[in-house]
Amino acid sequence: MNRWKCLLFILLCLSQIGCAALLTEQEYVLIDRDVEEKATFHGVIYSLPERANVRKVVLLGSGKIRNIEIHVRDKRNQWEPTKKIPGGIQFPFEIPLSAETDAIKIIKHSMTGAGRIETVQFYTIADKGD
Repeated sequence: MNRWKCLLFILLCLSQIGCAALLTEQEYVLIDRDVEEKATFHGVIYSLPERANVRKVVLLGSGKIRNIEIHVRDKRNQWEPTKKIPGGIQFPFEIPLSAETDAIKIIKHSMTGAGRIETVQFYTIADKGD
């Protein structure tokens, strides 16, 4: 019986440590590389020169836009839908993300609203050693 109590105590301690690590606030760092922007029929593609661990996307612009989707290019060069934002957004707008990618496509489904995206910023998590 004491063995089970000891095991439960150890599991409880480990779960608390894991939860504490998840609840600590992340420090984001701007991915400071040239981003190529290409307008296509199905949206605007923002390409990084190499793959990066993108954890947050910040949209900067003017006005209000609505009904956008975020797609991420995977390792097989296929587009995967990642986030759908059906409501209206105001700028600046942060989109949490977790993707290892070299390109992100933003699709605006609705032309209502007088807003436009002017700049897209990509962020990753800062290394603890910095």
